[in-house]
Amino acid sequence: RVREAVVSTQSTGKFHVDVTREYQDDDKELIEETRDAIITSISRAMRRAKHIKMEQRHYKLREHNFREISYLTSARVIWYGAITALTVISTGCFMMMNLRSFFIAKKIV
Repeated sequence: RVREAVVSTQSTGKFHVDVTREYQDDDKELIEETRDAIITSISRAMRRAKHIKMEQRHYKLREHNFREISYLTSARVIWYGAITALTVISTGCFMMMNLRSFFIAKKIV
């Protein structure tokens, strides 16, 4: 006796389950229960796989956003450091020029 169960999925098309069992007493209820149990088990596994796939997509997106934020933060820190260094150097040069002109005006140098 051949029973065919068709479970459709979005990503892979159709999944066929052929249950072929010969029972001496030809117990149709047992065959139906076995088929239903297999279909239920496959459906549950497919739901789990779909849920896992959704979680993976979510975590991948989260990781991508985190990386992007990290790179932007690193770039900002580098620019802030460069601007701070230029500010310190230019302030030092300005102070040295002022002190030099002060000392020349006071005729100490």
